[in-house]
Amino acid sequence: MLIIGRDVGESVIIVDEIKITLLQKGSNLEIAIDAPLDIEFNRVKQIPNNLEKFKKKARIIGETIQIGESIKVSVIQTETGLIRFAIDAPKEISVFREEIYPKGKQIDHSLKRQITHKSLRFTS
Repeated sequence: MLIIGRDVGESVIIVDEIKITLLQKGSNLEIAIDAPLDIEFNRVKQIPNNLEKFKKKARIIGETIQIGESIKVSVIQTETGLIRFAIDAPKEISVFREEIYPKGKQIDHSLKRQITHKSLRFTS
């Protein structure tokens, strides 16, 4: 499992075509997932035991979202109040913070029309 710190408005890019952004609406945190139409999303049962292997105490906020067959994303909060994405994916899946996404690579802009129809948000 990969833990990545994100502030409101910051994103991660997964497998060059999925963008996950942390949003805030009032006092609620949300995530927006932008991806091609052929990628499925499902809410899955949270497994709190996954967080036990980390030194800092953390709790899952909201729901865990499964993207495709092998990627699960949760928003967690540390005991100090910091917000993190917990991304559970196979090692061969590339995950980048948006600000360090390789400059030579670009997300396929033809997906943009599809992405806006496939956004999913959940509140905590």
